[in-house]
Amino acid sequence: MKRQVLNLTLLTALLTPVAMSTQIVSDDELDDISGGQLQVVTNGGGINSHQDNNNGSVILHHNVQSNTSGVYISNNADSAVNNATNLLNVWSAGTGPVTVTQTNDQCADNNVSRKQQEVVNGGDVNDTQDNENASVLITDNAQQNANNLSLVNSAVSAVSRATNMANIYAPNSPLTATQTSEQDADNEVAPTDLDYTDPDPYKGIAREGYQYIENGGDINGHQRNEQGSINITDNGQENIQNFDVTNVALSAANLGTNILNAEVDTATVTQSNTQNAANRLALGSTDQDYEFRQDVDTAGNINPGAVQENDNLSVALSGNAQRNAQAGILINGAASAINAGSNIANVNASGAVTVSQTNTQDACNWIQTDHPQDVNNGGIVYGKQYNNNGSIDIRDQAQSNIVAVMLQNAASSAVNIAQNIASISAGGPIVVTQTNTQTANNVVGATTTNPGCGITCP
Repeated sequence: MKRQVLNLTLLTALLTPVAMSTQIVSDDELDDISGGQLQVVTNGGGINSHQDNNNGSVILHHNVQSNTSGVYISNNADSAVNNATNLLNVWSAGTGPVTVTQTNDQCADNNVSRKQQEVVNGGDVNDTQDNENASVLITDNAQQNANNLSLVNSAVSAVSRATNMANIYAPNSPLTATQTSEQDADNEVAPTDLDYTDPDPYKGIAREGYQYIENGGDINGHQRNEQGSINITDNGQENIQNFDVTNVALSAANLGTNILNAEVDTATVTQSNTQNAANRLALGSTDQDYEFRQDVDTAGNINPGAVQENDNLSVALSGNAQRNAQAGILINGAASAINAGSNIANVNASGAVTVSQTNTQDACNWIQTDHPQDVNNGGIVYGKQYNNNGSIDIRDQAQSNIVAVMLQNAASSAVNIAQNIASISAGGPIVVTQTNTQTANNVVGATTTNPGCGITCP
């Protein structure tokens, strides 16, 4: 076996501006809501050029991060993110024992009070307007052809991502290898007690997650209204080649991967992922003033050629988004708790081989209130309108020709994904133990009974 260097190629082979005003409440009222992450945008006239309104969100346009090549790309808004990798390459012609220990111990604890966005357009929307509240939006050619080890885009989320990789050539040596990832991701968006609650136009400013869009005229261009959602469109993330890709909004996610490639005399290998993901939204109250609500009011028509996308706690992929993507793990998650664990061992030994692979996963998603969507059209919809609430919407060529070991699109869900893969050639006895222990708990609706969600970081 030739000496090898761990790199992305090897890993892939192993896996096969318009004017606006924001000062429309008094200084005293702003004092009451400061820190609550409220964005208020008022356009007295129409939208005649591209406008981005971003509140605790990740927005990538044009050619941003396209054709990138490296180890990590991480774009994070109001998030707690751990991203770790252990890489080991060993070459030995001796006979002494080889001992390898790789460990990742991670806890991402994210606590946000609330997210609220109010956008009022007095006239027609003639160009593109993107209104993003705790969301991830990737358009145009953003991140197209990206070739990296890890790609993470997160908004108001907790993410722990870890990989252990070892490539060992020691044909005359006994090997003892231990690869372990212990990961916690706790995302909590909890309401706060506020004195200022004006129901008009803010519809209850103390709400925990709320997006209010008011269009006084027609929609002639493209308007995207996103709350707690993932929207990838055009050529976003097309042709990407990444070991893992994570796009999450209002979510808790753990990604753990252990990879071992070895040619040795004898081998004892232990690989394990222990993952706890807890996503808790609207804690402490079932009062509907705190619900994750989206209201979109359009007084005029949505005219021919125009598009309006209204996504609340949803995943929407369109155009060529993620087309031809190649990834070991690819996750798009909105308002969800997600665990993805993978153990891969490729061992060639002259003597005995013992391999133990374990994934222990607990995903708990608790949305304590409802998440209603209210879309009102005063005129006629001649163009296209997409309304998604707690949904997955994949259309056009999105995700076509994709190659992935793990592919997960999740909205308002609790998800565990685990795999153990062992390829062994040995001259002696072979003992392989593969175990997955998984618990998923998803509770959505008006309840104060904790289904068991909660993590305390050390």
